[in-house]
Amino acid sequence: MRANTSQNRSVATSFLKGLDLMTVLARRPEGLTMPALVSRLNQPRTSILRMLQTLELYGLAMRSKGIWRSTDRFHEWCSRDTYSEIKRHYHESIRAIAAEVQELVEMGVSEGEGVRFIDWVQADHAVTIDPLKSSLYPLHRTATGKLLLSQRPDLCTKLGDRRLLTEIEQARTKGIAWNYRESDPNIIAVAVWAGPPSTTTPVICIKWPVFRFSETKAAKALATIRRVLARL
Repeated sequence: MRANTSQNRSVATSFLKGLDLMTVLARRPEGLTMPALVSRLNQPRTSILRMLQTLELYGLAMRSKGIWRSTDRFHEWCSRDTYSEIKRHYHESIRAIAAEVQELVEMGVSEGEGVRFIDWVQADHAVTIDPLKSSLYPLHRTATGKLLLSQRPDLCTKLGDRRLLTEIEQARTKGIAWNYRESDPNIIAVAVWAGPPSTTTPVICIKWPVFRFSETKAAKALATIRRVLARL
């Protein structure tokens, strides 16, 4: 029994150090330099830097002119009802995009190794696409998931499909991911970030039935998203 207790404490140590780091940052909205963090946490600089870089990947911390601070995304992430907060923030934008594009617009978020679609607006057509709604879907099967994977190199190491890895790398550099009839032969989808790229940033996805899709419509849709989000 003592051995198990000791092992559990050892496993939790690195996690607790990360929590200590986020606690310090969250309580200093003005931010802290690396020497100040080393002094407060009494941990090696290299260990703190690795944790900060991981938090930065998730969009929970940022560095500017040598100062590290927690982000707005961190405080949203700490919300008791994160999904409701995200929906309240973005729903009218989704509605405005759908009104212009006249197709299904969805918002997805990363959850573990999957993507969950938490909000959507359906256009009024005789033939419509059913929203994916709130089920958890594998990241590599959707345009939204490919975009999220572009911020998760740890998960990409599990993928063996070179074409998929190339798509994810292109999504990382361009901020746009596509699904050309891969998960459904009748649907084409494009996904873009709703904010600065990070694992915790929501993703906006537009879907077309194949017979209503064109590259011109896609270009106009992407321009619409940029214009609508610029108003937030």
